[in-house]
Amino acid sequence: MLLCCAPLREWTLLSVAEALQKLLNSVQPVSAVETIGASEALGRILAEDVKAPLSLPPFDNSAMDGYAVRFDGPVFAHPPPYRLRVLGTSAAGHPWRGRIEDGAVRIFTGAAMPQGADTIVLQEDAVREGDTVEFADRPEAHRHVRSVGNDVQAGERILTRGTRLRAFEVGWISACGLHQVEVFGRPRIGMFATGDELREPGSRLAYGQIYESNRLTLKSLASELPVQINDLGILPDERSLLAHALAQAARANDMLITSGGVSVGASDHVRDVVSELGEIDFWRVAIKPGKPFASGRIGQCMFMGLPGNPASAVVTFLLFVAPALLQLGGGRPESPLEVGARLEAPVKPPRGRMEYQRGRYARVGEQLWVEPTGSQDSNRIGSFRDANCLVRLMPGKAQLKRGSNVRILPFHGLLFGG
Repeated sequence: MLLCCAPLREWTLLSVAEALQKLLNSVQPVSAVETIGASEALGRILAEDVKAPLSLPPFDNSAMDGYAVRFDGPVFAHPPPYRLRVLGTSAAGHPWRGRIEDGAVRIFTGAAMPQGADTIVLQEDAVREGDTVEFADRPEAHRHVRSVGNDVQAGERILTRGTRLRAFEVGWISACGLHQVEVFGRPRIGMFATGDELREPGSRLAYGQIYESNRLTLKSLASELPVQINDLGILPDERSLLAHALAQAARANDMLITSGGVSVGASDHVRDVVSELGEIDFWRVAIKPGKPFASGRIGQCMFMGLPGNPASAVVTFLLFVAPALLQLGGGRPESPLEVGARLEAPVKPPRGRMEYQRGRYARVGEQLWVEPTGSQDSNRIGSFRDANCLVRLMPGKAQLKRGSNVRILPFHGLLFGG
């Protein structure tokens, strides 16, 4: 049982960039590897490089509908027009098996080139009469032919270890004939909410109590990542109970994520408990909302302490926790998509801390315009209701007027990037 508070110390207020770098420097990816079917690989992270087992395309084929001919065939030694006998047809999956010396083969897009043929004459440049075809002009050598390995050569590395598999990569793997891939195992993530005032949705509220929403919000955000979420419920503001629950959960998970209990209130015990069970690497970031964010570890288990206010929890999850989860799972975090936009309405800049307001952007002509979604108080989860981005505001004194240039982080870049 914990009987005393953790020793007080001075904590440096880190910038957003410093906090993220310090956090990522402490993340050691999981080592577990598993083999899964390509059909199950969406969103997973490759544990090894993938090389093409065959060339794509595996045979010369036509890029267009038309007629396959031999460019140096005897008929083309004379002036046009050129009249050739149609020897047969080559369709996708049903190649013509003969060899062209003189003449033409009707061919369709994707069909194998007949032996001896090296050029395609488009069907709109040909006039067909019965079993003959006529071209008014001399064809261009090797035109409209996809050669073997035009897309990828056998043995070529097509994907690298640490790649997060999106729909495009899964399709690429399938096109190469691979039905299984080696991926990293999914890290186990324990998720708590803390606070005596919190109750599960659906239960009866007493005066002074509220429904807990952070866990479901954060679980939904984390579902976009290759992790296993263990919902560990709500913990009261009781040091001994917190200590027991966190110590037990740390032995069964690769990372613990809590919301609440990391600020400076009399009931905020989470940070002190983690300090005594393990260590806190840093606490407090120069960000609004989300200043009390904390990071550390208990034994081999990482710890992410998010503020309890819903907006603060979401913003710190998107900016810090999501990249850490991606790296923990063997992936390569990348800087989130950030683009320029103009303010639709005046905004008062923050003082001393970088602020991420919830906003909604839209394109008007060639320009993106953005407007904050109402009150930006950190307790307002409703400010995300119509939002599709975060608006990054640098500290300043003068009010930003309508039309001022700002930077925005679209949610699709924060949730799906990397």
